[in-house]
Parts: sequence; structure tokens; C-alpha cells
Amino acid sequence: MIRYFFAALLLLAATTALAQRGTSEFYAGPVFTDGKSYSFQGGTDVRTDTGYGFLLGFGHKFNPKVSGAIELEWGNNDYRATVQPGTANPNAAATVNGRIDSWTVRFLGTYNFTTGPLTPFVTGGLGWTYVDTNIPSGLPENVCWFYPWVGEVCTAVTPTHTTTKFSYNAGGGLRYDFGTNYFVRGLLNVQWVDFGGSFGTTELTQARIDFGLRF
Repeated sequence: MIRYFFAALLLLAATTALAQRGTSEFYAGPVFTDGKSYSFQGGTDVRTDTGYGFLLGFGHKFNPKVSGAIELEWGNNDYRATVQPGTANPNAAATVNGRIDSWTVRFLGTYNFTTGPLTPFVTGGLGWTYVDTNIPSGLPENVCWFYPWVGEVCTAVTPTHTTTKFSYNAGGGLRYDFGTNYFVRGLLNVQWVDFGGSFGTTELTQARIDFGLRF
């Protein structure tokens, strides 16, 4: 996972460098993901709570109406699942609680419908989403680290099931520029993550409030 974020940071640096001749933007804000029910192979059902997260973005305005950007987004959803027994498992279905963490790197374009300080806009993009189910994938492993002042400390770390999948998004909202350097925008975004296999593609509805700086 770390290598994906290092690559994303390099792309952010490149985007910023290219944008020095034009209008650049930096923005950040909270992300709220709507809860949803899912059905899986074997009859297992899951209901996620409303999720929360945080987003950072760097953009470049090519003209007053068209811009491009790269975004880094982290999200977190708690869930409650009814897990069905597998083959040769005589036990009854069990109820479990858990949490899903996700990180997305996306490239996108945005079109503003007017050139005034208040404008509606649409946006769309694509990227990759890394998902950590926090479901154990093996036995705990003992790992040791040398910490400052205290020396070597060993703790148990449990590996979990993770995956990285292609994702894409589309959305729209309203933007307001105030002063010469600041803007705020509200956005309703839909993100699709292509898991493939029997699960296929899942759809996530997100609400965002971005606070931005132009330079």
C-alpha cells in the first residue's frame, strides 16, 4: 500500500510543477459515504453505517471553465454482517461487527458551467482504490521495531485481507469563489469500485465539502 501512496505523491509533485504557469488549486475536506446493504456468496448479508473520511486534492485550471486534478482520499465504514456457515460447517449463522478502510487515488476533470464566482459544475475521473477489510488472513505475526528512547519493542501484528481495484467516479455540485485566493464547494459524488468475480461492481454515494486555496 505504501508504494501506491509514494507514487501518488510523486504525481502530485509533477502536477504542481506543471501548474506553476497557470492557476493552481489545493483543497481539502471531509467525505461522508452513505450506508448500504450488500449480499454475498453463500447468503452472507452486510449493512454498512454511514462512513467518514478525508480528502486532499491538487488541481490546475486550464481555462475559466475546465480544470484537472489529482485526489487522495481515505474512508472508513463500520459494518454489521450475518455470516453464513461454509461447507461442512455445522454451526449456525453468526453476527459480526467490523470496519472497512479504503484509500483512493484518482485523476479527474471538472467543468464549470459559468465563469462567475458562483457556478454549478460536473466532474468525473478514474483511479485505484485500496481496500483493507480488517478480516484476518492468517495467524498473528510477532514483529519488532527499534523505538527512540526505549529500544526494541516487539508486538503481534495480524495480517488482513486486502485488495486494490480499479475505480471511477462522477458527480456534480456548486462552487463559490470568494476573494482572490479562496473557494468552497459542495459536491455529491458517486464512486464505482470494480471488484470483479461474483461481487461485480459496487456503487458508493458520497457527500463532500471542499475548502480550497488558489495560487
